[in-house]
Amino acid sequence: MWLGCLLSLQMARADEPRFNETELKAAYLYNFAYFVTWPTTTQAFLFCSYANSPVTGVLAKLIEGERVNELPIQLIIDPIPEQLHDCQVIFIPAQQERILAATLEFVRQSPVLTVSDIADFEHRGGMIRLANDGSRIQPVIQLKNVTRTGLAISSKLLRSARLIE
Repeated sequence: MWLGCLLSLQMARADEPRFNETELKAAYLYNFAYFVTWPTTTQAFLFCSYANSPVTGVLAKLIEGERVNELPIQLIIDPIPEQLHDCQVIFIPAQQERILAATLEFVRQSPVLTVSDIADFEHRGGMIRLANDGSRIQPVIQLKNVTRTGLAISSKLLRSARLIE
């Protein structure tokens, strides 16, 4: 998978080219589609994100023409509240911290994976924070926030993450 390649490249020697933080965050978002299980849907697999985040642009390029479990992947940019329940993954970037509490409350009981790079996101009701850990990005997963909505995370992702219970 693309994430595996990215992660091994990220750990390459210091003099070799590396992916930047934005590219790594987008790669994690993309790969969460393969390492999280949602209730069955027959519609498109929807990512939701915000235009003022550079991660959104990179994610748009990554998902172009891709599919998850035979479903086409689509990106909703700047979703309105009524669209949030349809998303499988919502990325709330640090630039959108002002809407964090309202967004999390709106999807609290829905099987929507919430992801952010906002400090303490996992303690504020979010599911996965993409933490900048020096020269790499590490997912910090708040398990109780994930399991309360019926989502399941692959053991492969859990092994590479820092878990909060």
